Amino acid sequence: MSAPVDSNSLNKLLDRQLSRIFHGTVPEDPKVQKLIELVNRTYNDYESDIKHLELVLDQSSNELFKSNKELQRLARSKAEEANAISKRLSEILHNVTDAIIQLDLDGKILFLNKAWEEITGFGIEESLGVHFGNVFLGENCKKLFNPIIQGKRDDMMKTFEFSKADGKKIWVNLKVHGQRTSDGILMGFIGILRDETDRYRIQKENEQLALIVQKTKNIIILSDEKGQIQWVNESFERLTGYSLQEVKGKRPGQILQGPDTDKDTVQFIREKIRNKEPVSANLLNYNKSGKSYWIELNIEPVFDNEGNHIGYIAIQNDITEKKKALDRINQLVYFLDESSEAVQVCSEDGYLEFVNKEVTKRLQRSKEELIGLHISQIEKVFEPPGAWEKHVEEVKKEGRMIANGYHKRADGSVFPVEASVSYVKSGNIGYMLAFIRDISERIEAEKRIIEYTQNLEKVNKELDQFAYIVSHDLKAPLRAISNLATWIEEDLDDYMTPEVHKQFDLLKNRVKRMENLINGILQYSRVGRSKNQLEKVHLQNLVQELCDSIKADDTCTFIIKNDPIELYTERIALEQVLQNFISNAIKYNDKEEKIIEIGWSENSENSHLTLFVKDNGPGISPEYHEKIFMIFQTLQSRDEIESTGVGLAIVKKIADEKKCKVWVESEVGKGTTFYITWPIEEKSN
Repeated sequence: MSAPVDSNSLNKLLDRQLSRIFHGTVPEDPKVQKLIELVNRTYNDYESDIKHLELVLDQSSNELFKSNKELQRLARSKAEEANAISKRLSEILHNVTDAIIQLDLDGKILFLNKAWEEITGFGIEESLGVHFGNVFLGENCKKLFNPIIQGKRDDMMKTFEFSKADGKKIWVNLKVHGQRTSDGILMGFIGILRDETDRYRIQKENEQLALIVQKTKNIIILSDEKGQIQWVNESFERLTGYSLQEVKGKRPGQILQGPDTDKDTVQFIREKIRNKEPVSANLLNYNKSGKSYWIELNIEPVFDNEGNHIGYIAIQNDITEKKKALDRINQLVYFLDESSEAVQVCSEDGYLEFVNKEVTKRLQRSKEELIGLHISQIEKVFEPPGAWEKHVEEVKKEGRMIANGYHKRADGSVFPVEASVSYVKSGNIGYMLAFIRDISERIEAEKRIIEYTQNLEKVNKELDQFAYIVSHDLKAPLRAISNLATWIEEDLDDYMTPEVHKQFDLLKNRVKRMENLINGILQYSRVGRSKNQLEKVHLQNLVQELCDSIKADDTCTFIIKNDPIELYTERIALEQVLQNFISNAIKYNDKEEKIIEIGWSENSENSHLTLFVKDNGPGISPEYHEKIFMIFQTLQSRDEIESTGVGLAIVKKIADEKKCKVWVESEVGKGTTFYITWPIEEKSN
């Protein structure tokens, strides 16, 4: 049996609980006492644990306070450090040359650094809160942001033209990055805007330069410091036929020089290259197919910024045609120098730049003496002030002109010249080119011609006077003989036999023939010496008048063909020709019905007519076609048909004088056709 629990040994808390439960008296039941002892022990352990816990809590509280103070100190330190970093970061962002742009998910601007103002010209305050894409990007907005919004890209970049606040256009590069949460949710954008105007311009210039170098007609070769080819442009490939792959690593001389390439020039080029010096030369090269061509070669050594030799650049021009032209020019200069005509070239201001040998010979001065002289020192007409300048303007206006003057020899004597002068330009420089003839002999000949003409006119006048006197003196006896024969016939008519009458008729016919012959000779002599006035002639009217005046009886029929035409010519000369043709067609026609056809056709090539007179007479044998145009020539006896033999000779002389052609077409028994060409419009001499 357990001893009762001493109330003094009970836990105070348990004791108060037992007093309330048992009203001050604890049962002495051993089981109750045992239970109370166990509970009391538990209470005591609990209190002991509480005290220990309080002690631990007290100690922990002190440590926690200390830790909290340290954390507060660390927090202040980190905040100060963060503020410093933020300040430094802000300074960096504001000092960076690229514009930093922060956008929210809607595209509105949240942050901008100072570079924004410098690049775009827009103020930061006025730009914050503005929709970046709509206001500043335009059509580039969707291209940049949609791929990021759609999750296709994390970054987008584009170079485009941007309008600054003042309207000036610049080129910018914008890189946009999407800001996402750890879950990949898009929360905004960060953009970096860079002014690339200068870089873009340089890039474009470089691209253009590269294109020019590639596409230029000049051949460009880049080689290393050993002279081995590293790059060639398209012109090289076109001219030589070699591709870059075929020539890379080789020296140009290995593949382009051939049997006729000048070895001295090659050696000269090699020496310059060895000494790393620039060199220029003309060289004969060969292409892949073996065809030769001439180049103008310029080689420059290339050095880097530190002065190290890194290679060569060679620029070549194809001068094959230029070389041929130069050879032709040199040949032409040689021909000009050897020409029998004087050739000289002056500058626009009148100074001699070229003279050939003939000039030096005529002026009795050497080329060295003449080159550089002013034209007025050798040409008399250019001595007055302003005369040369006026001459240059006239030649410029006309392009080419003939000028006369007087050249001065070294001894001061002068001689007349005629110059064919042209104004020519070479590049932007004008020259006066003159081909000069010494016309001393021509002037003398002209003087003699004038003298001869005057003498000829005098002789012609004397001849006309002589012809008039001779015809008068010859005709007077003939008229006397004719009158005397007529008187004798009248006085002795009753005593004259028919035979005597016949002889007297023959005598009078001979007298008439002689008179006609004298008249014909006078007409022949005057052809070409006396000029009649040119006038308008209606050809059809003239022919009709001649037919009416010549027609002897009704046995003649005239047929006039072709349309009317008006000529400007010597009417009398044309009348003489047609009258002779028509008269002969009637006179020598053996048909009872004489048909005379007259016509013409126009020759537009030389402004002439071809006139013809055709008859149905006996015809003329071909062996006489030329003979009939000679003076005094007749095909029949004058006793059979009265003729002087002068008519067709006059026609031939008129045709020759007018540089026309006259001819006959005929066969015996088939009639005859006479032709003559005649000018539609003559020029006055």
